[in-house]
Amino acid sequence: MKQNSFIQAKEKEVALTRVLNEQDSYGNKVLWLILSIAILKLFVAFTLELGNDESYYWFYSQDLKWNYFDHPPLVALWVRIFTLNLWLEDLPGFVRLGSIVSGAAATWALYKTVATLASNRAGWYAACIYNASFYVGLTAGLFIMPDAPQMLFWTASLWMLARIMKNENNWSAWILFGILAGLCIMSKVHGAFLYFGLGLFMLLKKRHWFQKPQFYTAVVISLLIVSPILIWNIQNNFASYRFHSERVTIDKTVEGLPFLKEVLNQAFFNNPFNVALICIAIVSFYRVRSNRLPTLTLFNCIAWPLAGSLLFVSLFRDATLPHWSGPAYVTLFPMAAVYLAQVSQHKWWPGWIKWSLGTFVTTLLGYMLLVHFYPGTLGRSSGIEMGKGDNTLDVYGWSEGGKAFETFYKEEVALGNMQPNNPVVCAKWWGAHVEYYFCRPLNLNMIGLGRLYLLHEYMWMNRERKEEVDFTKAYCIVPSDEYYDVEQTYSAYYSNVQLVKTIETRRGNQLARLFYVYRLSGWKGKIPV
Repeated sequence: MKQNSFIQAKEKEVALTRVLNEQDSYGNKVLWLILSIAILKLFVAFTLELGNDESYYWFYSQDLKWNYFDHPPLVALWVRIFTLNLWLEDLPGFVRLGSIVSGAAATWALYKTVATLASNRAGWYAACIYNASFYVGLTAGLFIMPDAPQMLFWTASLWMLARIMKNENNWSAWILFGILAGLCIMSKVHGAFLYFGLGLFMLLKKRHWFQKPQFYTAVVISLLIVSPILIWNIQNNFASYRFHSERVTIDKTVEGLPFLKEVLNQAFFNNPFNVALICIAIVSFYRVRSNRLPTLTLFNCIAWPLAGSLLFVSLFRDATLPHWSGPAYVTLFPMAAVYLAQVSQHKWWPGWIKWSLGTFVTTLLGYMLLVHFYPGTLGRSSGIEMGKGDNTLDVYGWSEGGKAFETFYKEEVALGNMQPNNPVVCAKWWGAHVEYYFCRPLNLNMIGLGRLYLLHEYMWMNRERKEEVDFTKAYCIVPSDEYYDVEQTYSAYYSNVQLVKTIETRRGNQLARLFYVYRLSGWKGKIPV
């Protein structure tokens, strides 16, 4: 008997050692994956110029607030933190650094989520699938967007939910979920779908949770964290909610083309290999009862309302954006990873992972080569709208144009044509692109002149900047690929518009785009605030 007990003890010890070694093995693989992807992204981040959206969120960071017209404030805070309070804002890589760090941390959070609900190997697969997504790898993991902090707190919230499913009385997991879900909403309001899905799951499977003080504690914590959004909107006539609700208002007629475009965009942005694997996993989940892990049921309740609502809206209007569905697919990645762990026994590098990660890396490197070395433009090659339709110009040629404008501007001031406190004006929020590359180096103020739903946060910034500028004259800088009629656009504000400079930018020794510099005079004394 003693000998049998000794043998059983040794077997348990060996089994425990094997499990611990497996945990260390897959945990180390995830860390190496995080490091490798981060190095690749850092290279891209420091060699690509900021895009339109990124410049706009950099603009947020110039004046930290509790809420902004378009989004909650965490993306602005991310820029402040990772540029060391704007000390390093001249380098796009540091403006984007928060996104890369968030992507690395989110990878670990999703690994822990799936390791908690299934196994470490499934967690490793989830980490790989996550980093193969174009939404995760670019929108939320490279470019500085509200999705960057959102994905960190979204995946961390999923981890806490997996822990809660293991022990529904776990106070620390509930409290952390309340904090993380609140911070997720403070990144982007899509985070509210975490609670929507959780409530749906509770109605279907866990009604007794509605009696738990832990649940209500989490809700109260989240509400306290997100209260600045509500307070700001009350003070500003619910401007954010009115704007976003109008973007998804249902029209009366069904349109098939926007729906098809949304389906294809969702498939591409989340990587076609990932989406195909998710579809197979969904079929297995509903056909094989043993595959229905309760936590995956909860994740389905979170994912489907978000993805489905966007598909529904796209039936009626062409207003949805591809990256909006990203969090829904991230929430389905655990299902795909668990399925892959079941069918790829003892493989740490199955074909699905090779193809999905390979597609992402190849596409990213191909995009880099296209941006830097394609001669001229992929868009219109001549005319006043030169470059229009070439998305690579969003991250190319702005620094070159800004330096040329700096030389011209100093000449203008020396000749007395302009004063140092004359502003540069824009009619749309993406004037922030011009502000970052043309105005910031010269300490020029950008002023928004136009309608609220085109100016966005510039309408609020006008109130703070208007006392610092002399409106008698102004510049307006228009990229040829975003050309608009300057005289007509600013006719309510200035009586005279003169084209004074055309700046050329080249790529591969061929003309890629023009920047038109206009001098505006005859100020009519009207500024929108």
